[in-house]
Amino acid sequence: MNKKLTYIFSATALVAMAGVAATALFIWLPGGHLREEVEVIDATGPTDTYQNGTFYLEVQRGCYSIDAAASQSIPVSEVNKIKSFFEVDCVQPHHLQVIYTGEVDPSQGSTAKSEDVGAVCYAVYEHIYGKLPPTKLGDTNSLYLAWFFADPGSEFDKYRNRAVCAVTKPDSTGKNYTIINGNVA
Repeated sequence: MNKKLTYIFSATALVAMAGVAATALFIWLPGGHLREEVEVIDATGPTDTYQNGTFYLEVQRGCYSIDAAASQSIPVSEVNKIKSFFEVDCVQPHHLQVIYTGEVDPSQGSTAKSEDVGAVCYAVYEHIYGKLPPTKLGDTNSLYLAWFFADPGSEFDKYRNRAVCAVTKPDSTGKNYTIINGNVA
């Protein structure tokens, strides 16, 4: 069964990938191992209106879109698969607003766990908003808390215990991040 995969890249990334693609075709096609049709789309659009995305562990405080245009809701289940966020002016539509980036001290051992990152993010949220974030889904008037940290392997080797805390606005089901308009922190 053939699958079609769609990837979005900037014009700069497309140039860098050309050599890799030629090597992949040379190595994979003769052996018949390539079974997927890959569609590559230039994320900069016809007028270069979008900047390259920022790797999610290198973002700074500010507003970010999960897709280049922030034109639609994004399924929460897809966010952990996305490694680049697109910085936007906070008056523009966006999916999340980063409220903290930095190192997190692990409570045990040398590796910060989700609980360690969550504790830092909860404290930052409470400091900014004067209350803890909601824990029950369905409150579409509140900002929810999300946090990100390095995956095991090469990300962890480079970023160790770096964490990113952000506020989001999910829909009433909690399954999609909706668009945030304006600065919320």
